[in-house]
Amino acid sequence: MIFVLINKRRFQPFPGKRKSDEAHANKQTKKRQRVAASRITETFETETKTEVKKIMQRIKSKLDDLPSTKLIDFVRGKIQTLEKDKKEIVGVFGKTGAGKSFLINTILGETTLLPSGNQGACTSVMIQVEANMTDSDSKYIAEIEFMTEEEWKEELWSIFRDRSYKDGNDEDKERDDDDDDDDEKISALYGKDGRGATLEELMDRKHFREIPEFRLSVKKIFLCDTAKQLSKNITCYTRSDTQSDTFKRQYWPLVKCITIKVPNSKDLLEHVVLVDLPGNGDCNKSRDEMWKLFVGNCSAVWIVSDIARATSEKESWEILDSTVSLFGPGGECRSISFICTKTDDIEENQKADARTCILRRNETTKRQVRDKFNKQKEVKKHFSGGKDFLQVFTVSSKEYQKEKHLQQEETEIPKLQEFLRNLNDRRTKTSVYVSGAYGILSLIEGAKSSDMTDSKEEVCQVLEQRLKDEIKSIGQTMDEAYETFEQCLSEGVRQSEESCEKLMNKVIAPRGKKASGYHKVVKSLCKNGGVHKPKGKRRREINLNESLASCMRSLIDEQFKIHFPNEGKGGPIREQIDTFTLDTNSLVGEHPEVSLHLAFLKTEETELKAKLIFDLREKKKKIYSTLTESIKDTMHRCYIRASEHTGKDSLKRMKDDLHQHMKNNNIFQKAKEDMLVCLTNLKDHIMMQLKCKLQESMDLSLKTPNSSFLPDDVTVEYNKMKMYYEKLMGCASTVQITPRLDLHTKTTIFESQSGNGRKRVKVSTSVTMLNPEIVKDLTTHDRKPTYRLQCPKAGLFQCSSTGLVFLMEGKGDVVYKVTQWDRSLLGSMTPAGPLFSIDCPEQSVCKLHLPHCMCDEKDDNVSVAHVTDGNMEIVQPLKTTATHVIVNITHLSLFGLIRDVFSFLPVRSQVLLFLRPQGNRPQKRILNVILLPKNVPLCEVEYQQRGSTFIQTSSNCTLTPRGKYGLCCELVANFSIQPKSGQLDYDYSPNFHPTFQVFLDCMSGAENIRLSLLDRGSNDQRVWECLIPTDFEPPQVSPINPHPGAEAVLKQLSEQAFVDKHMADLIQRVKMVLDVADDLLLEEMIPDELHSRLLMAGTSQEQMRLMSDALQAGGTRVKSAFYKALLNHEPRLVQDLAAASH
Repeated sequence: MIFVLINKRRFQPFPGKRKSDEAHANKQTKKRQRVAASRITETFETETKTEVKKIMQRIKSKLDDLPSTKLIDFVRGKIQTLEKDKKEIVGVFGKTGAGKSFLINTILGETTLLPSGNQGACTSVMIQVEANMTDSDSKYIAEIEFMTEEEWKEELWSIFRDRSYKDGNDEDKERDDDDDDDDEKISALYGKDGRGATLEELMDRKHFREIPEFRLSVKKIFLCDTAKQLSKNITCYTRSDTQSDTFKRQYWPLVKCITIKVPNSKDLLEHVVLVDLPGNGDCNKSRDEMWKLFVGNCSAVWIVSDIARATSEKESWEILDSTVSLFGPGGECRSISFICTKTDDIEENQKADARTCILRRNETTKRQVRDKFNKQKEVKKHFSGGKDFLQVFTVSSKEYQKEKHLQQEETEIPKLQEFLRNLNDRRTKTSVYVSGAYGILSLIEGAKSSDMTDSKEEVCQVLEQRLKDEIKSIGQTMDEAYETFEQCLSEGVRQSEESCEKLMNKVIAPRGKKASGYHKVVKSLCKNGGVHKPKGKRRREINLNESLASCMRSLIDEQFKIHFPNEGKGGPIREQIDTFTLDTNSLVGEHPEVSLHLAFLKTEETELKAKLIFDLREKKKKIYSTLTESIKDTMHRCYIRASEHTGKDSLKRMKDDLHQHMKNNNIFQKAKEDMLVCLTNLKDHIMMQLKCKLQESMDLSLKTPNSSFLPDDVTVEYNKMKMYYEKLMGCASTVQITPRLDLHTKTTIFESQSGNGRKRVKVSTSVTMLNPEIVKDLTTHDRKPTYRLQCPKAGLFQCSSTGLVFLMEGKGDVVYKVTQWDRSLLGSMTPAGPLFSIDCPEQSVCKLHLPHCMCDEKDDNVSVAHVTDGNMEIVQPLKTTATHVIVNITHLSLFGLIRDVFSFLPVRSQVLLFLRPQGNRPQKRILNVILLPKNVPLCEVEYQQRGSTFIQTSSNCTLTPRGKYGLCCELVANFSIQPKSGQLDYDYSPNFHPTFQVFLDCMSGAENIRLSLLDRGSNDQRVWECLIPTDFEPPQVSPINPHPGAEAVLKQLSEQAFVDKHMADLIQRVKMVLDVADDLLLEEMIPDELHSRLLMAGTSQEQMRLMSDALQAGGTRVKSAFYKALLNHEPRLVQDLAAASH
């Protein structure tokens, strides 16, 4: 807030205003950066899925041309399954006038999409809003689904029948507001012509000439260029307008549902549907069934209410109470949001300080809503009640658009948009799609590459035994659940039989209702299978079956919540499915010849588990509704018989029939048995799906002979798919990212655990710089340097080589080194710094300061990873400074920084230069230019570039991950640069290969070289440049080396000379390039990225050209390793080339 000092002459801002403005500007800059990064992420995901879809379309086309076999039909079916997409549904409930339509418009960035704002008009039908994923994806589309003619005729007949009750001699003489709702529908559709008309006259086709789709039972479709045009077209199908002076036919009484497809909304709605729902269903049977289906499928529920009446208005809370059994245990709702609208609507006397008043009321209302929700015991009992289950938002659509008093963030519309993005989860959906596609191509490629082998038979036997053991474990869990529910239901039967008269009379003879006045309700109950649906908008459904089942329900609710929770991944059955695995990865090492088959089985297992979790969610809805459905079925004949009673004492005879039938037919015992049957069916379904589906997959992949009918040219597609799969499948990791704290206070006191208490030590905040001792163990094969810091006392000590800072609570030696990241642990994250393996025998390190390379210390994309025993946890940082991320530590192991894999914000970087001779020609030199994040230790790079001269220059710059850069060389002739463009090496891999190489043939004519780094994405703007003198002398290799390893060095040089001499022949003649590359990758001689590029290359010659570039960049060590790998895989070729050179 900006405070202003007022005097008689003018307004004079406080000095703090400038700081506030600067803070706001910084916030907006950060927001723009996030938006830009988000767009890059979205583009990457979209392009990936698009490319994968194209690949699968090509594969499908190839399969369509082949004759049908069991394997080919199986693959075709798998491709069809890929395209299925289960969308998340957000149910939006609220009283008329609460602003639901305006809210949805604002969230989607529209102003006139859903009709809203007219006095006396309200949305009267269910409207679902989703992203336009059709070929006409730039259009606004509305699909209007009508009820059938027969259904409308039946509803009219019901209206006429109810009216006849008023004029007959039946016992129903009461008057309620049902007539008003009936009149509203008749007047909307027929106008004055509907008054006094007969059923046949109302069904005359002249009334439906403008909507032939109604009579044809097809959808009416509008395609529009603008939202305004669409809104105008659909108004008469969505809105009930009771205050219009002129009659204009409205068709909403005939509409079952409207689907609106919005362009440019994939970010929010590609996998999400927003459904504007009436609060209590509909008296029309078909609309009511659709309403219940939507409510039961809601992943999230939004209750929208005017903030002025958020806690006092009954209707919003009644909606919650009346629908909770449908979206709770009978559904799949994982969160409830209470959205208070119109927060900008304040009193006139508050407008002088509007922002303060609005924000204060918002916080007060949030607290009051939460307090009231916590008192809703009937609602809360159905959910585990996690802290994020109920969310309260205070929003203003008007302020979001105009920003008169509030900034957009303060309107909380962006929070609702973020809610939808998280639910949309495009990244996971893309990963699932790519995983399925990769599995299919692995199956095809595997079936083409190998015939039946002993290895396949052995693997199959192992997997079949594992499958049997895993299924047995799931069966035991299901049996335990059965026993638990059997006990609860038995007690429920006993209590229900004792109180059945009370349960029945609660519905058919409630206290305070006159017998004669309740006749119509009981009659309606019997005619509609025990359910009476009042026609008034605020009237609640009366359900006799629910009442009779209520005692049994109350006894199973707690166990149902435990075994079938909607929130999280809990529940013993779900946990068994999640942990189920054939562990195919463990067999790849022993049986590499069937690795493709195992990759296919892994994706099949993942896909089947996802399907079983979906089935579990759907079947648990049926299980929960079994009690009421069973009672309804048992009472069915009685309902029909009782509904036929008319005349005097008909109400008494209906009640007697209902009571008698309930007592004589064991309805509660049958309901118990039916529910237990459903539980048994669930167990059988899960076990049979696992057994049959995975056995079928094993048979097709491991027992089917080599198929000559499958497409024989899918290797290129497979290699591309593997690359996409390896990049994206980390997104499915179960690593939970803990929200980061942002502390802004400096501390000079730390606590550490000591015995049974805590020890407080006060230290100085000044940092002491220490030069580390480099420890080398020549007895091991580990080539990495190890650093040792000798810290003499408690305090802060920084390593001058790596930038690491240790907070010591006492004297101690810290020994650490940089090690390799295990990418299988990272999930959707990527390294944001080196991974340090740290040890301190004295256990005196209590805080760690990890160097970061973020431009903005408030960037919350960076987390601290703590790796122990092959597992990774996310540690909450204490603070982030301009240079370091600070974290508390309890024990030492592996620590490093990680960030979101799709975060592309600029980072502080460095350009490192190393000069070396070209082979044995010292007059010709190669300048290696390496682009790295700033927090990569220079000493690590120098160690890898041994044999080259490091050129110290101004290396600092700011670069963007995935950004493309070029190198420009000036003031010198006879040079060449490769490649033409490169990227920041942001992988923190163990090898730091040159981003660019400058081949300098002659430097005698120039004193200096000017290098410039150009941003290809910004019209080659210079982002770094330096001037380099040409008088550097490259290191010389002496023929006499006193080092004990001199012979090994000379041998390496001999192997290097062989590779250099025969490179042209090697490019043409090496066939087993990938096998050689595998050996080099295992020895950390080449990066993962090169290996992926080799897989993408079409021929061995292309692969060797790529390998040649890497060998030139890697120098003697890499060439020597290449020679050894080549000798291992192609010894005859090495012999031939060696013989030809003599």
